[in-house]
Amino acid sequence: MPNPKGCLVDQVGWIPVRGVDGPKEVPLREALLDSHTFTELLPDMPTMLPVLLRQVLAPVVLDALGDVDDELWAELMDEGEFTTEQRRTISRYLDEHLPRFSALDATAPFGQAAGLEHPGGKVHPVSVLMPHVATGNNTPLWDARLASDPVPLSLGAAVRWMLHAQCWDTAAIKTAAVDDPQVKAGKTTGNRTGPLGRLGVVTLLGTTLFETIVLNLPQGVRAAGDRPQWDRPPMKPSWQLRTPTGVLDLFTWQGRRLRLVADNREADEAVTVRWVVLSAGDRIDGPQPEDPHTCWTIRQDKNKGSARYPRRHLPGLMGWQGLEALLAIERDTVGYETSALLVQTATATLRGDLPSDYPLRVATCGMVYGTQDSIVSDILTDDVPLPVAALRADHAVRGSVIRVCEQARTLARTVDHLAANLVRAVGGEPAARGKGQQPGTKLLHALDPLVRRFLTGCQRDPSDDELDQAHKAFETLAERAALAAAEELLHRLPGTAFSGRTVTKKEQGKTVTHTYQQASAERFFHSAVRKTLTHLYPQMAAAEETAA
Repeated sequence: MPNPKGCLVDQVGWIPVRGVDGPKEVPLREALLDSHTFTELLPDMPTMLPVLLRQVLAPVVLDALGDVDDELWAELMDEGEFTTEQRRTISRYLDEHLPRFSALDATAPFGQAAGLEHPGGKVHPVSVLMPHVATGNNTPLWDARLASDPVPLSLGAAVRWMLHAQCWDTAAIKTAAVDDPQVKAGKTTGNRTGPLGRLGVVTLLGTTLFETIVLNLPQGVRAAGDRPQWDRPPMKPSWQLRTPTGVLDLFTWQGRRLRLVADNREADEAVTVRWVVLSAGDRIDGPQPEDPHTCWTIRQDKNKGSARYPRRHLPGLMGWQGLEALLAIERDTVGYETSALLVQTATATLRGDLPSDYPLRVATCGMVYGTQDSIVSDILTDDVPLPVAALRADHAVRGSVIRVCEQARTLARTVDHLAANLVRAVGGEPAARGKGQQPGTKLLHALDPLVRRFLTGCQRDPSDDELDQAHKAFETLAERAALAAAEELLHRLPGTAFSGRTVTKKEQGKTVTHTYQQASAERFFHSAVRKTLTHLYPQMAAAEETAA
């Protein structure tokens, strides 16, 4: 079968990868069959990483190879590449669906609604798909190019950003599509963000693109009728409210109706896109589905019993500050639960299908929306080394990495308490928590490379003695950083802090007197630091246990 115009399988290079010869963009077939030769995906921005995995790479493998159980998963990871027969199967699958992977097809363009139009032929600049580029009332994060002069994108780049909009687009009012019966005054209201916009996305990263794809393949039996978007009837302008039939449907969910307006469509290589038609897309009916790319917060609800909510990432926090949720393998009635992908990784480790020194990394990303989710206020991303041994409840590494992350946070809080007491000692009142820059935040940034170095070291599955030495080394450097942060605060103090001040106030109906002085603030600070660093000061931990 000849390649259709704009064929994403063989003709258009659009999957950005890093190979032995450097960065490049390759067609879909090459990205999959040669995935073991590429070290990683090179997305335009971090939020593009789960988009490429969910919208294309993982669904093609899942649909072509069939259900993935623990045995097949282990075989794939052990081989490190697709077998000859699996390569043939994937190639046949792509050949069978070749027409649906044409970005310029007249009747069923990939990821688009053919013939989609706005009243009066209105089009949007292609920058409307890109949250980091100014357009309309969207907040420009890094770029201030005018929306009336959109940068022309290559066809491959336009397809990537189209899929990104399917996953992350804002919930703003959308211009109505012609022939959409669910239109009010020429607009569609009540739009939700793209499905990933409601999650704190967690993506697993391996040492090659192949391993990354396998690590992000959900195991289990496919639900009846579950199909990816390219195996469904071509999209119509009207959107639907429905429930995803399964993981393939969820991964390739069409959160928007889109049509790329391509320039010089007849050219062989120079097809560009400057304009796009964008309207409302399908909405998920009911609660958030069991998405394998997010952690969960579990609360007791009076009406629903134990209720699960996607755990979103918080601004200002490094990825390791949510390590407890990433390591919450056991389902609990209240608390956290990690992503389904990490649960299967933990199970593979217990079975011996994944070595305990495997260099697993976790990429976290999320979007912060503002003004009724109609603009992008911030993009949250991180890349954290995660020791596979920490996924095992019986392994010493687990408790140690959790302890190190908690020590870093505690030291930051201790510095904040010191700052607050010093402010009181000179007659002021500290800023409320969350207001203004806290000195503990600066300390966390200083501790960040120390925590990451510790996590990376634990990926080698250290012995108990090596783990103990590494923990002591971390505490030594962490203490040094905390003392430097305290010294910076003390250096700026006026002389009145030495004598301090006494404050009398009512607390719970009683008159209480507090004396705030530099000396007592320093004493409390040093005591708290020693209590926190249990490997350097084991006598303090022993004293606390005795007192308890």
